[in-house]
Amino acid sequence: MFKIRNNDFKILGKYKEYMDKIDNVLENVPRRDMYYKDKLKSVLDDLLKYIFKSSYEIDKSRLSKYYVEIKSDIALIDFMLDRLHNKKYISEKSLYKLGNDLVEINKMVTGWLNGKL
Repeated sequence: MFKIRNNDFKILGKYKEYMDKIDNVLENVPRRDMYYKDKLKSVLDDLLKYIFKSSYEIDKSRLSKYYVEIKSDIALIDFMLDRLHNKKYISEKSLYKLGNDLVEINKMVTGWLNGKL
C-alpha cells in the first residue's frame, strides 16, 4: 500500500479549500442553469479523483494519462467559471479570486506530476 506524501497533502488541502469557495459562489446560480452548476461540481469531483489516483500511481504511462485528465479538467473548470461570469451569476471579483486559486493549484499539480514523471 502506498501512502500520500506531504506534497500531496498540500495540494489536496488547497484543492479542498477551492471546492468550498466554489460551493459558496455557486449558491447564486438559478435553477434554470442547474445543468452547469451540476456539471461544474462533477468536474470538480473528477479532478479530485484524478489527483488521488495520481498520488498512488507508479506506472508512468497511466500517470501521464492522469496528467492529461487533470489538465483538461482544470481547463474545463476555467471555461465554466468564465461562462457563469458572462451570465452574471458570479462577480468579476469572485472570478478573479477563483481564477488565481485555480492557477496556483495548476502550478502545484504540474510541478508535482512533472517530478513524478
